[in-house]
Amino acid sequence: MDEHEVLVIGSASVDVKVKVAENPLWAQSNPAPIRWGWGGVARNLAENLARLGVDVHLITALGDDLSGRQLLAHLHSVGIETNASLLIEDGKTAAYVALYQSENDLWIAFDDMACIERITAGHLYRHRRLFKETEMICLDANLTPDALRTLFRLARRYDIPVCADPTSSLLAPRLRPYLDQLALLTPNRREAEAILGYALPDDEEALREGARQLTRMGVGLAVITLGAKGLIYATPSESGHLPTFTHEVVDLTGAGDALTAATAYGLLEELPPSEAVRLGLAAAAQTIQSRETVCPELSLESLYEWLIV
Repeated sequence: MDEHEVLVIGSASVDVKVKVAENPLWAQSNPAPIRWGWGGVARNLAENLARLGVDVHLITALGDDLSGRQLLAHLHSVGIETNASLLIEDGKTAAYVALYQSENDLWIAFDDMACIERITAGHLYRHRRLFKETEMICLDANLTPDALRTLFRLARRYDIPVCADPTSSLLAPRLRPYLDQLALLTPNRREAEAILGYALPDDEEALREGARQLTRMGVGLAVITLGAKGLIYATPSESGHLPTFTHEVVDLTGAGDALTAATAYGLLEELPPSEAVRLGLAAAAQTIQSRETVCPELSLESLYEWLIV
């Protein structure tokens, strides 16, 4: 039996990445490298945690279409339990399309996450046994306000810590009413600004103060990710800046989700916050060296090798 049990709730999708030509011709077809894979923040969190040896139960919603059935099979292949997930007969599996101007320079992205709205408050309440039995809940902000309200009520009832990925600056404010229930929050700078309600200058002390303000609003461990500049973290008693590990960048997709998952794992292991965050940085570093959204070679052993080096 696995040592830890985590309930993950939120999106699972088909992800499509397009590298746009330098001077595209508008209103006609342009040749471009196109790659696809499985995504969705919650799904990415779930797979990363499963690869770290956690017993994961994922609640998501998929269409009963070819993509949905293939995605479900993939989840099962990596050991993720999906009994409480929805396979919707008249639904369409969520999709995310990202256009890049260069290999890792995101230009614009689009998502169709309407399927996730089928995870209703009632559906979560019917599966409240999973809340009672888990050690931790991880979520993304694609959930509807009603679903989030029920999720946090159940987490409070059973005294379960919650870790949240804000997902985007548009969705991040949905988490604002629940900051005092979050053991971990991992926004990027724009998402942190959306939650705080003010701009954060590109200055280390200003960013530290932003992270500290999140803890004053109730967050146990606030991590503001800064891409190549590393991250700022804060708890009610400490704060710091940690740089990224030196590495070759193959694909940035999924790095933030790997960081969230591994940091959450560190909290499960009762590591000091700075060490939990370093574990997250190691997971992000390994992920960006892979073309897959979740690195297939990710494991606890590989993360500790990064930390030793």
